[in-house]
Amino acid sequence: MNENYKSNQENEIYTGNGSEVASCCTESDSCATVDTLIESITEQKDVSPIVIKDGDVVVKIPVVLAETNITIPVEATITLDQKVMEIKRIKKNVFLTQSRIIPFSQDNQPGTAILFIAGFIRKNIEYATETCETGRSGNVCGDIRHCTVQVPFNFTTRITFLRPPVFTANPAPSELEFFTDKLSGCDDCADPIIGRNPCDQSFFFTEFFNEKPFVELVKADIAEVDIHINPRSSCHTPTEQKFTELTEKIVVNLTLKVLQKQQVKVRAL
Repeated sequence: MNENYKSNQENEIYTGNGSEVASCCTESDSCATVDTLIESITEQKDVSPIVIKDGDVVVKIPVVLAETNITIPVEATITLDQKVMEIKRIKKNVFLTQSRIIPFSQDNQPGTAILFIAGFIRKNIEYATETCETGRSGNVCGDIRHCTVQVPFNFTTRITFLRPPVFTANPAPSELEFFTDKLSGCDDCADPIIGRNPCDQSFFFTEFFNEKPFVELVKADIAEVDIHINPRSSCHTPTEQKFTELTEKIVVNLTLKVLQKQQVKVRAL
C-alpha cells in the first residue's frame, strides 16, 4: 500500500515507494516560462541558372598545386593557477598563423618548393580543484575550472608540385638617352660638345602582379600524453594527487593543400 507523506522541504510530495516526485508550486512561486512562436513556411520557386552552352570558357579558379601530410612533434609545459586534482576534459583546435612558399628550387630539385608554416594549438582545459577536505574520511570537495592556452608550433618542409605555379617575371627596365650638340663650354672658340643630352631621360618599366599561392588546412589529428609534474598527496587521501604543472608531449598530423588562382579553359557542354 503506497502512502503519501510530506518531505521536510516545501512544495514537494513523495510517494510511499519513493519513485515519483510531484511539484506543488503556488501562484506566487517564481517559475520558468516558455514563449513559442510558430514560423510559417515561405514559398519559393526554382530558378534555372544561365549557362553558356557554346564554345570554351576561360575561368579563374583556385587550382591545387600540392597536397601534403606532415607530422609535427611538440612538447609544452603548462602551469595552471590552482592545484589540480584531475583533468576532466581538454578541447583542442589547430590554427595556422603563417604560411609562406618559396616556389623556386635552389638545389637542383625541380618541381618542388619550400613551405614555411607557423601556428598554434588552442587548448581549453577543464579541471577539478580542491577547496575543502573532510579530515580522515577522505572526502574532497572543489570547483570545476577551465584554462585556455595556446601551444605554438612551426616547421619547414619541402613539397612536390602536382601542377606548377604560374608566375610572370618582371622584364628588365629600359632607358633611352637623347643626342645633343648644343652643349658648349666657357671657351667661345672651342667646338661644341657632342653626346648625351643630360637634360632629358626616358625610362620604360613593366610590372606583373602574380597570384600568390596560399595554404588551406584540410585535416588535423592530435595525439598527446599529459605528464603531471611533482604531484603531491596527503596521508588521508593517498589516491588523490594534486599538481599545478603538466608536461604535454603532442604529435600533430596536418593535411595541407597548396593552391593558386589560375586561368583555366573549361569546355562548355
